Amino acid sequence: MKILFLTPWYPDEDNLNHGIFVREQAVALSSHHEVVVISSKVNYEKFGLWTFELKESTFKNLKEFRLVINRSLPIYNQMNYFLISARIAAKIAQEFKPDVIHGNIGYPGGFWSWLVSKKISRPFIITEHTFIYNNFRSLVHRRLTVFSLRRADTVITVSTSAANEIKKYVNRYVAVVPNIVDVGSYSIVPYPEEPVVIGFLGSFSSAKKGLDTLLNVLSGMRKDFVLQIGGAGAMLDGYKNLAKELGISVKCRFVGFVQPDEVPAFMNQLHFFVNTSRFESFGIAIAEAMASGLPAVCFDNGGPSDFVNQTNGMLVENHQEEKLRQALQWMMENYRTFDREKIRASVINRFSKETFITAMDSLYQDLIK
Repeated sequence: MKILFLTPWYPDEDNLNHGIFVREQAVALSSHHEVVVISSKVNYEKFGLWTFELKESTFKNLKEFRLVINRSLPIYNQMNYFLISARIAAKIAQEFKPDVIHGNIGYPGGFWSWLVSKKISRPFIITEHTFIYNNFRSLVHRRLTVFSLRRADTVITVSTSAANEIKKYVNRYVAVVPNIVDVGSYSIVPYPEEPVVIGFLGSFSSAKKGLDTLLNVLSGMRKDFVLQIGGAGAMLDGYKNLAKELGISVKCRFVGFVQPDEVPAFMNQLHFFVNTSRFESFGIAIAEAMASGLPAVCFDNGGPSDFVNQTNGMLVENHQEEKLRQALQWMMENYRTFDREKIRASVINRFSKETFITAMDSLYQDLIK
């Protein structure tokens, strides 16, 4: 089968982690199918009407096209994005002749996929990787997101919580297919010596990951610990200053951006992992920690409710700092009581490449039939 992936989120030289889960899915599918990926984004630092750059590359079995469109006039900018993205994608598709268009992200990926689908008369699927309301930056964004999801032949998302959010706006069945964890890259190693090392990993381009909440809660802890923090972004310096203000900077180890291939080594330095995101459509870092046999403490903030439970960690009522403090205190004292092999096995069963391919093949075959 030939599958055309369309996505506004995709790794590039400016951001190696942006949309990496889309690439991982495309790579996995390319082991069974012929897959071409087109990513498209706007370069807001460079102005030019109807000007763009298209680069072609190969990654493993994937042929990748990265389309970068220069910023246009304010009101016209989004229309310019869709006109160029649809035209270029349709041109590539007419040569590739896909059986299925697999769009990613409700906006702009959904509407872009619908345009290409109409142009080349092929069915299209949308995978929504975030909560649908994160696309609603304006009334126009909201209407185009809902418009696209209603017209897709199949709608997929990565967690039950995210699926339920879509159903509030689009009255239809939504398939749940979780993200992939490259389980083979992770392994269980002996715990490091104490003090307890707590792991935190995420992007600091916004306040979404909730590191401020975690720092505030940990500042009241008497037990000795180290908080190992991986991530980079505009808010990083602010978090470092907050740690100093709270008097715990000596307990915080800011290690900076963690390359994708360095994440397994990052996890092997921990006793357990923590996630305090304000919302989480899936929670890939949590699953990666569990692939290393680590228990996790997480807010019940969306996706983690599908797979975090008493056998592999603790799910804490969202935004409840006192309950988070109690959970962290308990985990510091009891992390060794968890069966690390069972934690890892649960990730293999739910998030392996093989599980993902089986689920997607079923959806693709139903669509073709």
